[in-house]
Amino acid sequence: MKTGTHRLVDLAHHIGGELRGKGDYPITGVAPLDVAQAGDISFYQTGTLRSTLQSSQAGAVILDPQAAGDFSGNCIVVSNPYAAFAKILQYLFPVPRHEPGMHHSVQLDRDAQVHPDVRMDAFVRVESGAKIAAGVWLEAGVFIGANVEIGAGTHIYPGVKIYRDCRIGERCIIHAGAVIGADGFGFAEENRKYIKIPQVGGVLMGNDVEVGANACIDRGVLTDTVLADGVKIDNLVQVGHNVHIGAHTVIAGQTGIAGSTHIGRHCRIGGQVGIAGHIEIADGCVIAGQSGITHSLRIPGVYSGAVPAHEITRWRRIVARFDGLDTLFRRVKFLEKKSAAPASSDGEPLNGE
Repeated sequence: MKTGTHRLVDLAHHIGGELRGKGDYPITGVAPLDVAQAGDISFYQTGTLRSTLQSSQAGAVILDPQAAGDFSGNCIVVSNPYAAFAKILQYLFPVPRHEPGMHHSVQLDRDAQVHPDVRMDAFVRVESGAKIAAGVWLEAGVFIGANVEIGAGTHIYPGVKIYRDCRIGERCIIHAGAVIGADGFGFAEENRKYIKIPQVGGVLMGNDVEVGANACIDRGVLTDTVLADGVKIDNLVQVGHNVHIGAHTVIAGQTGIAGSTHIGRHCRIGGQVGIAGHIEIADGCVIAGQSGITHSLRIPGVYSGAVPAHEITRWRRIVARFDGLDTLFRRVKFLEKKSAAPASSDGEPLNGE
């Protein structure tokens, strides 16, 4: 990807890295190591294939001190190359500044409070009592329900629906098709029929939260569903009613979280994870993709596996033994026959031994 021309020394200064090589080297683009050419800047993470670094034609590379010792080209040395490269991308490709204004098709209730420095594109609908702060950008087809509050600098992509009484923090990003504040899945059974439980809470979203496309964040029953500051949610994630997600937790796509679960701070949850309701997950837990969490995880660690999840080293031992189960079963059957112990059809001794 090409950009304008920037001196390497300026990029090093921007990310606070140590420059090695030609400070006035012109950077005109960014690219992965294996396809980068002269003028491109890339990054290398220690632990990946070293030959890719050695054979790269990149004009400059962001890398850590361990890798820098074996690299003779232009480079910027930092402790975390991946994060530094993210900052470089933000610097080279800033989000376009929107121009305030309101499309003629916008529907705005009279008592909605909208700051003059807000952009609202075609067919946006803002209902009674809503409050929208400075720098907000509502793209085409966004619906903002009654009494919703949206903090400064938040960007809401096309087709997002935010139901009544939800509060969105500052500098949030909500991608296309997401639904914030729909009713939680709450029903009481009586005489084999289901009675709907009114969901009278809301959704409280902190600052710097990002919600992926077509994600759904349900409103609370009596109190709010909460996404604390810095939470990042991928596409197609379902967050049930009264869930609390702690600050700076990240959740990958197609994960489903049942109601009233409390997830701690700085957790990392992989894709297609299923989390049962009314449980607690401690700060700092890492949950591998497709895991099933049916009970509280009160000790920080790495967890993996289907239902139920186990600490990851224990789960790996269990998986390693799966292939031997058939042999073990046959051996037990042979020993049962040899000892002439009566056994049931499933191989269990009938006498309970």
